[in-house]
Formats: sequence, C-alpha cells, structure tokens
Amino acid sequence: MQRLCGEQIVGVVRENSAEAALAVAHAYAQNGIKLVEITLTTPDAIKLIGTLCQQYASSDIVIAAGTVRSTNDAAQARRAGARAIVSPHTDLRVIEYAVENEMFVVAGAATPTEIIRAWEAGCDVVKIYPAQHLGGPDYIRTIRGPIRDVPMLAGGPVPLDMIDAYLDAGCVAVNLGPSLAVPELVKTQQWEEIGRRAMLASSIVQSRKAVAQSDSYVH
Repeated sequence: MQRLCGEQIVGVVRENSAEAALAVAHAYAQNGIKLVEITLTTPDAIKLIGTLCQQYASSDIVIAAGTVRSTNDAAQARRAGARAIVSPHTDLRVIEYAVENEMFVVAGAATPTEIIRAWEAGCDVVKIYPAQHLGGPDYIRTIRGPIRDVPMLAGGPVPLDMIDAYLDAGCVAVNLGPSLAVPELVKTQQWEEIGRRAMLASSIVQSRKAVAQSDSYVH
C-alpha cells in the first residue's frame, strides 16, 4: 500500500502478443514505472509474469496480475510470482483467496454499493472502473464525500493529461495503459517512445510531490 501511494501509477500491459507485452513491460519498468500489471487477457500471461518476476527479482519493480476473474486465475498468478492481483470486478472469493495468501488485492467497482462491498470483503484498494465513463474525477470526488475512508484507484482508460485531476479528486493512484502503450506505437514497435511517455507520466507524479513538499516547508 505504501508503494502504491508513493508511486501513484500502475502501468497496465494488455497486448495481443507476449512479445509486445514483454517489450511494453520493459519500457515501463526501465523508465520510472515501478508497478507493472500484466493482464491475463495477454497471450501467455502467466508465463510472462513468471519471466518478469525473475528478471526484476532483485529490483524494486512489483509485478501484478490484472484481469483476475477467478480464484484459479489468482492461484496461477501467485505461483508465477505475482505479488498483487487486480480484478475488473468484485468477486468475494478472489478477495478471500488473496487475503489468505497475503497478496495485495485491488477489486473493481463502479457504484457506492459495490465499492463498500469490495472494501468490507477485505480488498486493499478499490478500483473505480471504468472511471472515465462513470464521470471521471468529478464522480470520484462526489462518492468520496461519504466514502472517504476507502482508498480508490482510477481504472482506465486514464489519459496522461488527467493524472493530476484524478489524484486531486482523491485517488491514491491511477491505471495507465493505452495512454502509454498507444496501440499505434505498439504496432510499429516504438518502444523508446512508449518509454518516453512512461517517463513523462512518472515526472508528473514526481513534480506533484516536489510541489507538495515545498508547500509543507512554506507552511
């Protein structure tokens, strides 16, 4: 939780081939994004998670499994080495499995009822998904009025120019996927450009921290 609140960005990898997914994951990890989510919709996702967990075992990169829809998904991700799981929905059995196995778990929800249900079930963070189509930062700001004790993450798609707005609305972090690994960039294998966009996203968060720290000294 401390890492998530510190980094504030989760780089989501959802590609049509394992090769592209691996390249995107490296572009994220090598350019400032420390929390990388491999969605299970990606071909050979479990194998890819295992590979990345081994490659970054001695680093501060955290590999998470995304689009976890069942306890079987969660179990496979755990055996591959994933330290966290992310679901697009709230499944009490998945949350229970994660808690029992000491995995960090993010559950997807849209309405206040779903949000509270996920939180009371034991998830660490509730992903408001799909945030942009639910009303964006204004929606999150409104529901955080009566539910301000629940840590919320903005589920994609989150554009780069909306990072500030979601964090200002009270989200502890944002999911970034297609706004970094733009489909056309992936198609043309422009990994350096994807890395540049990852670095830009990271710099937005770092700039916010610098301003906040400066303000704290002033006051």
